[in-house]
Amino acid sequence: MSDMFEVDQLQLYFGDDYVINDKLKIKQPTIGEIADFGEARYFSVVHTLCAIPSDLKSQLWDMGLDWTEVEDFDLFILLAPTLSIDRTRLLFGDMDFTKLKPYKNRENGDIVLADLETGVKIDKLIYLRIVNYLRRLHNITPKIERAANKTTKQILVDEDRMRIRLNQEKPFKSYLLPLISSVKVRMGYTKDYVRNEGYCEFMDDLSRLQIIHNADHLLAGCYAGTIDMKKINKQELNWLKEI
Repeated sequence: MSDMFEVDQLQLYFGDDYVINDKLKIKQPTIGEIADFGEARYFSVVHTLCAIPSDLKSQLWDMGLDWTEVEDFDLFILLAPTLSIDRTRLLFGDMDFTKLKPYKNRENGDIVLADLETGVKIDKLIYLRIVNYLRRLHNITPKIERAANKTTKQILVDEDRMRIRLNQEKPFKSYLLPLISSVKVRMGYTKDYVRNEGYCEFMDDLSRLQIIHNADHLLAGCYAGTIDMKKINKQELNWLKEI
């Protein structure tokens, strides 16, 4: 079962398609494609696909649903058909989420999302493969929130409403711009080079740059005598280490 959810790190780095089956694959966009598509729009789609009930507690509450009793896949069943092909095209190509309808699997009684015209089917396992890949690519860690009683739940719902309201009032600030600027200046990349980098490759460059910078400064301090080499983790000097 674990192999089913394994994401090949080298393929991820090189931006290869993540093939789930002959009907479904996920494309990894380049930085330029995200910029052309719209950064805010892109991350909105990613976070919608990867959302868990805790992320939408106030919206579910207003629908009469307790987020602590909603399964992740059940939330996906609600959200997926709301995503137009224009919003998902960068990741899923011509696959149309709006045509997915819930059906009951006659063999086990489980609910699956399917488009009978194209043959696309998303059951719970395929859903888990989709979100596992997207979370790995975008470094998203789900934050599950529980509540002991109804009073606590109401407090968390009210806090969620306040958070949404505050975020709506804030002007959009690019998450990628300062990262792009830093990598471009430090590494001497051209704008065209950065535009053509896959998302994973770019984020890897950023992390590797920080590791090299830290290792260089530690090594310089050791040679200068300002840092006791016996007191530092030797792995901190290894800028070839796994990120």
